[in-house]
Amino acid sequence: MTKNIESIEQFHQFIQTHRLVVIHVMRNHCSVCHAVLPQIEDIVNDYSKVHFAVINQSNVEAIAGELSIFTVPVDLIFLDGKEMHRQARFIDMQDFEHQLSLMHESLK
Repeated sequence: MTKNIESIEQFHQFIQTHRLVVIHVMRNHCSVCHAVLPQIEDIVNDYSKVHFAVINQSNVEAIAGELSIFTVPVDLIFLDGKEMHRQARFIDMQDFEHQLSLMHESLK
């Protein structure tokens, strides 16, 4: 299930509450962001211990400074509250899934 994060406080709470998290950062009029979103959702759905959230930077502009984001889309993997992997603009789905699978396996 996808959670929409509407504030920096919600973001921090989300990554602290769940061990393994994927965050997709996007903007309203970004066609690439909207094209990548269902692909990332499909990957995440294959992993039972992964929690997924979307942050629309158009609504939460401060997230860019909080996460040092210079372009969108950005897909991030957090493990135990720490950023472990980041891809921006051109998302390599195979590499992203590989990194996610390694972290998912480490939870067993």
